[in-house]
Amino acid sequence: MPWSLSVYAQDSTLSFTDVKQKLFRSNLSLLAAYYEIDIAKAGIIQARLWNNPYFVFNGDLYSNETNEYFNFRNQHLLQVEQTFSIAGKHTNSVKLSRVNAEMAEKQMEDVLRSLLFEAGSLYTELAALQEKMRLYVQVMSGYERLMEATRQQLDVGAISVTEAIRLESEYLAVKTEALTNQNERERTLSELRTILKMPQDTIFMVEQKIPMLLPAMEVNNLIEDAISSRPDLQLTRKNLDWHERNLRLQKSLGVPDLKLAYQPRDRGSNYVRPYQGFNIEFSIPLFNRNQGDIQAAELNLEKSGLQINQLENQVKNEVASAFNRFSNAKSGLTNYSDQLLERLNSLNESTNENFRKRNISLLQFIDQQRIFIQTNTQLIELRQQFLDTANDLNFATGKTLIEF
Repeated sequence: MPWSLSVYAQDSTLSFTDVKQKLFRSNLSLLAAYYEIDIAKAGIIQARLWNNPYFVFNGDLYSNETNEYFNFRNQHLLQVEQTFSIAGKHTNSVKLSRVNAEMAEKQMEDVLRSLLFEAGSLYTELAALQEKMRLYVQVMSGYERLMEATRQQLDVGAISVTEAIRLESEYLAVKTEALTNQNERERTLSELRTILKMPQDTIFMVEQKIPMLLPAMEVNNLIEDAISSRPDLQLTRKNLDWHERNLRLQKSLGVPDLKLAYQPRDRGSNYVRPYQGFNIEFSIPLFNRNQGDIQAAELNLEKSGLQINQLENQVKNEVASAFNRFSNAKSGLTNYSDQLLERLNSLNESTNENFRKRNISLLQFIDQQRIFIQTNTQLIELRQQFLDTANDLNFATGKTLIEF
């Protein structure tokens, strides 16, 4: 495969906005999270339903008096039963199911937040590898032109074999770095295609775009926003609500259910024929008052409170760290001015021309090429670091503060 990006010229260039839109429409993990919300809402419907009534029929299997089987004329019983949950069992079950649905929604928001972070990381990595590929193609093209001229000079004895081999060796070293970069690009492209649910043969370009306008940010305000809006923290708070509701439910489960029964007809089982009766049944809470489940619910409630405190402390540190790293990356990026890059490119072009004219030595040429590659590579990686820290800050705060 020739070292050129022209093979991708027919493919589209995706901005990160395009990637996010594809993510919202196609990611399977996100679609699965939506199903979890619907499943939890179905749980609310189920919790609202009352117990079904029971119908009981009791008939005479064998009559000794008449020597008959199934002699229902002699004895039969009809009974209708209904179990009623008391002490708030039904209400607490419905409220607990509603909290489950709210937790599923927060879980979906956190899945989306994580997917956006993953997509952003892959996008910035792919953009950096793509820019490095452009750099390697540019440098290798210059080497190839020089090597062609060197072969002609070698034929007439204007250059030594040692210099020709040294030049080709340096070219192969750059080509090896380009090959490693290309393989990394293929891996990153594959991972990005996977989360976007794109075919395996899809190839596209991305942009290493530095945002021109950055919002004014203060770390304490960012921490406050993250504490109030991060979906994983909101999910933990909903988990506390769930355990509070569950404790109420477990306490209500310690109160026995009440069963009412009506016998519209009882023939042969009582002293009166026919007999109509009414039953009230409930268990006596002598041994099992749901003590163990109540104690477990209380302990889980205390545990969830500690988890909230732990996560809040974690969020504060994550936001502060992400903000500091972003500020450092932004400061480092200012060291590379447009004038410096223009001078570097001009110097590289003049170096190639001067070496062709033999105005500089091979060692000077190789040294300048290495400086050119190193400086541009550092700039590409610093831009990637800046975008990565912006992505980290968005993830830590739970908001899209910086578009890139």
